[in-house]
Amino acid sequence: MSLPDVAAALRDLHVSVYRQQEMAKAVIHDAEKVRAEFRALTVGAANPLVNRALGNYARGIVKLRAGAWLLAQAGGSLTEYARVIGVHLPQQPADGERKAGQSPDERGDKPDRRRNQRPSSFDQPRPAGKPPC
Repeated sequence: MSLPDVAAALRDLHVSVYRQQEMAKAVIHDAEKVRAEFRALTVGAANPLVNRALGNYARGIVKLRAGAWLLAQAGGSLTEYARVIGVHLPQQPADGERKAGQSPDERGDKPDRRRNQRPSSFDQPRPAGKPPC
């Protein structure tokens, strides 16, 4: 393969990773929205199945965020590799530039709204630069 062929393949892969990141962002947003709606509908419910469902939503969202983080790392590694071999790839916006506000999971819940639920490490903020899992 010639360098122009490699450059074209890297650009295609770069675009694909960016699209996957955007899809992951949309899926995470939808999952957070559904979880918030379910939580609002079941406020005060003492049923353990409700608590289990909310916990499963939280774990699923954490896994989705971990996947999105890995995609971001892949995009960064791809960009760095391209730079090293002399190929310029367009810069993707950073997470902070794309993010409009906090999600319900990042704001956390008020303790009085989470009756009969065990504390969860999923609602705790994580150190910057570390994957959610």
